[in-house]
Amino acid sequence: MNILIKMTRAPLVWAAAALMASGLALGELPDEQFVRVSETADGSPAALEVAVASYAGPNGEVVDLVSAVHVADVRYFQELDRRLADYPVVLYELVGDPAALDMPRSGSPSMIGLLQGGMKDLLGLAFQLEEMDYSRDNMMHADFTAEEFAGDMKERGESLVGLMFRAWALGLAQQGTSDAAAQQAEMVKVLFSDDPRRAMKRALAAQLAGQVDLLAQLSGPGGSALIEGRNGRALERLDEQLRAGARRIAIFYGAGHMPDFAKRLERDYDMRHESTEWIEAWDLREP
Repeated sequence: MNILIKMTRAPLVWAAAALMASGLALGELPDEQFVRVSETADGSPAALEVAVASYAGPNGEVVDLVSAVHVADVRYFQELDRRLADYPVVLYELVGDPAALDMPRSGSPSMIGLLQGGMKDLLGLAFQLEEMDYSRDNMMHADFTAEEFAGDMKERGESLVGLMFRAWALGLAQQGTSDAAAQQAEMVKVLFSDDPRRAMKRALAAQLAGQVDLLAQLSGPGGSALIEGRNGRALERLDEQLRAGARRIAIFYGAGHMPDFAKRLERDYDMRHESTEWIEAWDLREP
């Protein structure tokens, strides 16, 4: 309960920043959304859902953007595991050495690791790297190493701490707006709710699905290492697989990466959006 009380005293933008750091970033959405909150028949929140959007190319190739929420219900990760096993190639994100997925975790946790762990414990959810099977032959690392990520950020004049403080400053700038008032009302609901964990999940889900321009404001004119830089690396791997003859490929990345992926697939690969399925990530229903 202590961690929940401490969390509810902070603006929701801090929680959004934590989820952004772990992959559920808040980019400007194109016509096709990748995160939404579905509702029950009476209009109450039912679930935070993320998209699996399918894009078809001119030569018969199909690329599915499989959106990830890195902190979610266990059932969500089980469903993702089942789906990803069917793809010949899955390009997945992980800043660092993919061999570390099979190694015991030790040493001091990173800032992002602490954020992820805090959100997992706060919301009673599971963590992707502890639930997903990355050992299958179809899983291909398509991201920066830690050194490459740091180098790309340096070239762009960025830092993770700097991005976090900019997100915090944007949250302060929103104080007094109608959106900020609505967020404060949600926090009051959390504090006085009979089920504060569910109330917090609902408040965060609405925040994540409703924000559309945070990353656009955080990124510079040339984009950011967090989104455009890492997406560029994934698309290098996509090019390699297409040249090798692959015709059905999944890009398994955080949901906040998907608007940029969608834009690039349409612009640079002459692909068109074919369909979208929605997967439930957080159950928000009343017991």
